[in-house]
Amino acid sequence: MKRESLINKISRKTALLFLALTVLLSMPLSSIAADALPAAPPSGYDRVQNNIPHGQVSYITYQSSATNSQRRARIYLPPGYSASNKYSVLYLLHGIGGNEDEWYNSGVPHVILDNLIAAGKIQPFICVLPNGNATGNGISDGWENFTKDLINSLVPYIESKYSVYNDAKHRAVAGLSQGGAQSLNIGLPNADKFNYVGGFSSSPITKQVGQLFPDGGAKVRANLKLLFLSCGTSDFLISNNNRVRDYCKSNNISYTEWLLQGNGHDWTVWKPSLWNFAQMACARGFTDYGPVTPPEPRSAFEKIEGESYNSQSGIQDGSCSEGGECVGYIENGDYTVYSNIDFESGATGFKARVASDTSGGNIEIRLDSITGPVIGTCAVAGTGGWQNWVDVQCNVSGVSGKHDLYLKYTGGSGYLFNVNWFQFTKGGTPDVLVGDLNGDGSVNTTDYALMKMYLIGSIEDFPVENDLKAGDLNSDGVINSVDFSIFKQYLLGLIPKLPY
Repeated sequence: MKRESLINKISRKTALLFLALTVLLSMPLSSIAADALPAAPPSGYDRVQNNIPHGQVSYITYQSSATNSQRRARIYLPPGYSASNKYSVLYLLHGIGGNEDEWYNSGVPHVILDNLIAAGKIQPFICVLPNGNATGNGISDGWENFTKDLINSLVPYIESKYSVYNDAKHRAVAGLSQGGAQSLNIGLPNADKFNYVGGFSSSPITKQVGQLFPDGGAKVRANLKLLFLSCGTSDFLISNNNRVRDYCKSNNISYTEWLLQGNGHDWTVWKPSLWNFAQMACARGFTDYGPVTPPEPRSAFEKIEGESYNSQSGIQDGSCSEGGECVGYIENGDYTVYSNIDFESGATGFKARVASDTSGGNIEIRLDSITGPVIGTCAVAGTGGWQNWVDVQCNVSGVSGKHDLYLKYTGGSGYLFNVNWFQFTKGGTPDVLVGDLNGDGSVNTTDYALMKMYLIGSIEDFPVENDLKAGDLNSDGVINSVDFSIFKQYLLGLIPKLPY
C-alpha cells in the first residue's frame, strides 16, 4: 500500500510539472522574454572600451535602381571579420532629420555591438546604416521609395560584396522614429525576408494595420521570430506604437513591448532599445551559425597586396600595370584596414609601392583603430603618372605582436596616389631605396639633380644614410656616369626598376 501511494504521489507531481510546462510553452513569447530582456543596460554599455577588439565602420557606395543613382551607406564589420565566415546583417534606420551618419554619430551602434560581442552576449554580425530617404528626380516620397531601394538594391549589394547569409533567418531591420516606422512598414509585410523587426518610437508614417498585416497576420505568424516595439511613456508619438501593439494582442501575434517610464522621444530610448534588440534577435536565431573563426594572421614582413584589405573607407580598387589590382581613387581621410597583422618581435621599417599623377600625400600607419597610435608616416611624392610605380619607405617604431593595421591616407584635395602593395622590415634600419639620394622615401628628379651635383664635385656625399648603396644604380660598387645614365633612363620610364 505504501509503495502504491508513493507511485501515485510521483505520478501526480509529474502530471503537475507537465501541466506547468505546457502552460509556460503556450504563453506569448513577449511574456517569457519580459523575465530577462528587455531590461535597462548596465552603465558603460555605450562607451568605448580600449581593452577589447573593435569592429570597423566605413562608407560604401551602391547603385540604386529605386533612385537611378549612386547612394551612400555606412557599414559596421565586427571585430575579426573574415571572408572565411558568414555573417547575419542588421539594417539599422535613422530618424527624419538624419542620414547614414545619424546612428553612427549619436547612437554609437559600433560601440554597443563591440561591447556586447566582447562580453559574450551576442555573436558577431554586420550592421548597415543606410540613408532612409531615397529621394531623387521624379520621386515624390523618398521615405516610401526606400522600401524598393533596400529590398532591390542595398540588400543585394551587401549580399554580393560581403560574406553574409542571404536568407530571412539571418536578416533583420530596425530603426528609430521615422526609421522605426519604416522598419515596421518594410519588415512586417515582408516577414519572409526579414525575420526580426524592431520599431523604436515609431513615427506617424507607420502604416495602418491593414497594410502592415494585409493577410490578417498570417505571414508574420508563420515567419517572424521577433517583433520588438519600444517607446518612452512620455513620447508624444506613442500612439503609433500602441496601435501596432493592440492589433498584435488581438490577433495572436507574438511581440515584445518595452515601455520606458518617463522617457521621451530621444536617445535614452533608442540606444537601450538597440542593446536589447540585438541580444533578443540573437537569442531567437539571428546569429545561429556557431562560433566565428577569426582571420588567420598575416605576416607583416611579406608583401601584402593593397587591395587585400578587410575593410575600407572611401577608396576604390583600380587596375595595376604591374599586374592585378591596386588601391586607387584615394582622397584625404580615406583608409584601408588589414586585420590580424603579425609584427612578431617588432618592425622597424615600412615600404610601399605607389604611383601618383599629382603631388601625392602621406600614409599614416596606425594600429587597431583609425584614431589609434601612429607608428610611422610615409611620404609619397608625385611619380608623373597613375601607373608610374616607385617604392617609398619610412621608419616605424613601437609595434610588436598582432594588430589590426590601419593605413590612413592624407594630403590635399583631389586624388592623392595609388597603392599596389606594402610590407614591413625588421632589424636595423629599413632597406635602402636605391635611387633615393635625399632620404625622402621616393625616387624623382630631385635625386637625379643630387647625383649630377655629386659627379661634378659640388657635393661630397648624399643626404641619405648608406649613400653608396642608394646611388650605385647598377650594383658595381661605384657611383659614376653609368649610374647617371641609368638614372635618366629610369625617370623616362625606359627602365622599370632599380637597381638595374
